[in-house]
Amino acid sequence: MSQRRSSPPPQSGPAAPAEPAWLAAHAARVRVLQPGLRVHADDAIDALDATVQGHCAPGLHLVFLLEGGLDIAYGERRVLMRTAADDGCVQAAHGGARRAGGQPRCVMVNATEPESFSRRIRHGGYARRLSLCMSHDWLHQLQAASGTRMPAALEALLSGHLALRDWQPSARAVALAEQVLHPPACAPMMELLYQDSRLLDLLAEALAPLQAGEPAARPGPAPNAALARRLRDLREFLGSPAADTLSLDDITRHAGMNANTLQRHFRRAYGTTVFDFMRESRLQRARTALERDGISIKQAAALAGYGSAANFATAFGRRFDMAPKEARRAAQR
Repeated sequence: MSQRRSSPPPQSGPAAPAEPAWLAAHAARVRVLQPGLRVHADDAIDALDATVQGHCAPGLHLVFLLEGGLDIAYGERRVLMRTAADDGCVQAAHGGARRAGGQPRCVMVNATEPESFSRRIRHGGYARRLSLCMSHDWLHQLQAASGTRMPAALEALLSGHLALRDWQPSARAVALAEQVLHPPACAPMMELLYQDSRLLDLLAEALAPLQAGEPAARPGPAPNAALARRLRDLREFLGSPAADTLSLDDITRHAGMNANTLQRHFRRAYGTTVFDFMRESRLQRARTALERDGISIKQAAALAGYGSAANFATAFGRRFDMAPKEARRAAQR
């Protein structure tokens, strides 16, 4: 996607960066994984008020917002995305509005022909996101290699110009996206392989509902602001070591609601159960400690809540498609 920046209105605050530096910084965050498959990863605060304009190529565009907000438009199709639970929403011009909770958001927009693109940015605005573009040729080559017909739901999406579909990412998809944005420290070549493997895994997750012919996921009603804040605080607490030894009764007392209500609201907000979220958080912490600090496999197993290093290695391999010792090597480079 080529882009240019329109002249920003007069503003107070930090001076806008020079155009060449701004464009160079943007270009450095765009990478071609394969011919027909491109990714743009970003984790930044906007330094100015402006409208970024350009052109997007035909293809299926997937926008994955992990945190913050985006105001983008493909031609006449405007998409607003927010992850703040108290005032967030996902809106699509000509497509109504849907309330969203405080969880990451994802949309897929299809372009059958070259189309204009714009993004409105404001000074101090923040977005942590991944944008992927899959050309139609790349998708059809993938379909041909599989020896099967294109799934009907995917074919229908690809036939509509500016057709839009929501996707509610799973906890696993969120973890994959975070790993792409913030890979472990390693040699540049290994880092690219690490990111590419996770991006392809993420695409498989995103396209799975279309492969299965499932209807577009529609998030349930957003919790009210007070409940949303309680759920966000609870999620942060459950992801910390302080919650590792708590029982469900302990957690419900901490949350101030009964078990059924807690599980229902937590699943609606984050797409997973309380204990699946805690298990995922502990595995992620164990992986980080292996890759960053080089702790022993036995220590990592204890950190993840496993009494047996063998059982930990099995769970770790099932979750990350690698052995714990492979993750530990990153700290030794």
